Amino acid sequence: MKPPTIFDDLPLPPAAQLLGWSLVALDPQAGTIEVEFDAKAAFTNPSGHVQGGFLAAMLDDTLGPAAFAMTGGKRTTTTIDLHLHFVRPVQPGRVTTRGRVVNLGARIAFLEGELFGPDGRLAATASASAMLVDYGSG
Repeated sequence: MKPPTIFDDLPLPPAAQLLGWSLVALDPQAGTIEVEFDAKAAFTNPSGHVQGGFLAAMLDDTLGPAAFAMTGGKRTTTTIDLHLHFVRPVQPGRVTTRGRVVNLGARIAFLEGELFGPDGRLAATASASAMLVDYGSG
């Protein structure tokens, strides 16, 4: 049985629903998170691999929640920039991401993450900066 988290009583946003977002592990004090996604066949490009924009969305939807949890649910993020490095193609299936807060400032969070394909191999890395916004203020 997993311990309760800040995400338990929150509705899953539509984008997270589309991507099949599922929390695996969370350490708010350390600013780390692990999430699984469902990389559907509908997300593939002509070569049969998951299109990079979907992988970027999965990483973005990992990094923001890491910062949200670290603020105790008081602040959410608006991504300012997101840099990705694609290491290898990703086949459809369960994808795992790991994110971490590198630095949480008063207004900006610096974030890093990795994405692992269904085979468990590193497929992409990301770094981002995000503006912190009071939760519920839009």
